[in-house]
Amino acid sequence: MLIPAIWIAALTYASELTLLSMGFTLTYLTAKIPNFAHGTYAGIGIYVSYTFSKILGFSPYWGFPFSFVIGGLISILIYFLVIGVLQRLGGGAIVLTISTLAIQIFLAGATNIYAFWLRAKYSTYASLFMLKDFDFKLGDFPGIFIVSMGLTVSCVILLHYMLTRTKIGVAMRATAEDPELASVLGININQVQVFSWFLTGGMASLAGSMIPLWFMSTPTTGAMMITPIMAGSLLGGFENVYGAVIGGLAVGVSEIMLTYWGSVILGAWVGEYRPLIPMIFLVIILLIEPRGLQGVWEKIIASDSGQSILKSLGLLKEEPVT
Repeated sequence: MLIPAIWIAALTYASELTLLSMGFTLTYLTAKIPNFAHGTYAGIGIYVSYTFSKILGFSPYWGFPFSFVIGGLISILIYFLVIGVLQRLGGGAIVLTISTLAIQIFLAGATNIYAFWLRAKYSTYASLFMLKDFDFKLGDFPGIFIVSMGLTVSCVILLHYMLTRTKIGVAMRATAEDPELASVLGININQVQVFSWFLTGGMASLAGSMIPLWFMSTPTTGAMMITPIMAGSLLGGFENVYGAVIGGLAVGVSEIMLTYWGSVILGAWVGEYRPLIPMIFLVIILLIEPRGLQGVWEKIIASDSGQSILKSLGLLKEEPVT
């Protein structure tokens, strides 16, 4: 195999985390709150794949579009029943953020209930599983490696096209910049919010549906991913969707590879501390530059030395002399 298995695992995980980080950032931009329930949407996708493969007998890949739609619809339902209601009642950012924690607990509990119901109904163990046996091979590469990277690249391109070339994308950008001004200009803020929650919930659930094809999954897998999701989003900058792409890839690859290298050097016990890696990312970013790579880039542009370097590299145009 041209690529070692550990790198396949790292790039697959990083691709899935990138989708999750992009959705988390997009929710923050439009709703102005961090959605701590975002990881549990991935848990929904995990069990859509499980249902399609273990219960219905289909390839889990057939469940991917269903996972996107189901995750999006559940996200819309949460928006209408919780977020939208609290906004109309005058709930501030703190109240809305706390509500997403409550939603996370509820969805994680519902996922556990569904796993136990599958065991009682179909006599199948759904609390700890992998779906590698349902994957296909493309040469020496597992199918999920190709599919995960392909879907992530496709989502990045489509999201960029939507945000820059479509009316709903422009409306989303306007809402993210200044909701009140966007409303004055005739943009239906409520419709933008609904579409945004559907899109982010669908992306998160789609990412989750790929997880069990390479990684061990449980009912709490999605909820436990909120830390790396936040780390990827924060590294890229909460106000930059494109930064989330870089952040998600960096955190995803680092989480797998640093754990692997630590296990090789220090021993297998290091693997138990893998969840600490995204937490360390969070702490370092908050201490050095809370706005992540976006803040670093803005500081470079603002400095004279940074401008001269960028101009020499052709990354910054010379201002015309008047």
